[in-house]
Amino acid sequence: MTHPAEGAPDAAHDGLQDGAAPTAAAVQPLLTTTSLGRYWVHESELASTNRTAATLAEAGAPAGLVVTAEAQRAGRGRQGRVWHSPPGLNLYVSVVLRPAVAVPRVPQIALVTGLALCRALRQACPGVAVALKWPNDLWVGSRKLAGILCEMDADGRRLRHVVVGVGLNVNLDRADCPPELSERATSLRLETGRAQSRPRLLAAFLNAFEPALGDWLRADDLGPFLEEMDRLSMLRGRRLRIEAGERVVEGLAAGLAADGRLRLRTADGGEVLIHSGDAHVLPEMPAPAGNGPGRECR
Repeated sequence: MTHPAEGAPDAAHDGLQDGAAPTAAAVQPLLTTTSLGRYWVHESELASTNRTAATLAEAGAPAGLVVTAEAQRAGRGRQGRVWHSPPGLNLYVSVVLRPAVAVPRVPQIALVTGLALCRALRQACPGVAVALKWPNDLWVGSRKLAGILCEMDADGRRLRHVVVGVGLNVNLDRADCPPELSERATSLRLETGRAQSRPRLLAAFLNAFEPALGDWLRADDLGPFLEEMDRLSMLRGRRLRIEAGERVVEGLAAGLAADGRLRLRTADGGEVLIHSGDAHVLPEMPAPAGNGPGRECR
């Protein structure tokens, strides 16, 4: 069942404690949006917020519907990877969109989502240098903070809906991570040294996401965002190895193309455009003084 905003503010005051759940009552009073988050589903546990959001979208749920859960039994990242989803600590959220755009533009939504989330987190936690990692992650230094999974339903060239899933490590501690993640993941609590309010963070994201989506819809591509995306990218000027299925390409990150593809400058001086893949940062090569990689986001 989806819940509209009416009546939500009465319960809001108690929802801003650090341990409060990201429910409609806690988040909606903080929203400045007109669409995103005005209908809401929150459960103590779901198999996957994306799966539930997709089911509701297929049944006619409105654009802007938000689905949140305290825990996920089968949280997913790109390429079917498991997203570690312990209860009561992080944000597991999916948003239903129905943008009037051509299907080939849809992959750009993940990049717009990442930018909006990065903007929101840098404002909410100004001491944390959150950075974008193409194509769908946010990192702090060498550790992953958040991941984004966008899934669409289309009939040929007609787009029915898009589900944007976000997993953000908020109050995760080292002890909450399985051994294989403890050295590769971080959280806002680990970076700031204190617990954070999930309702406030989710409201900040939705308030940043809606205008970013509007700007993107009014543009033909990612052109208006490219300079900011490059400035916030942890890959800027770095040597990379891109694994895209059986294809492996190495080169120097040279920013994004307007359609969201990664521009990779190869050793022979050419440039390759990568549509999707896993980006691995390679050890730095010796470089002349003053010609090192960009380090705005570490």
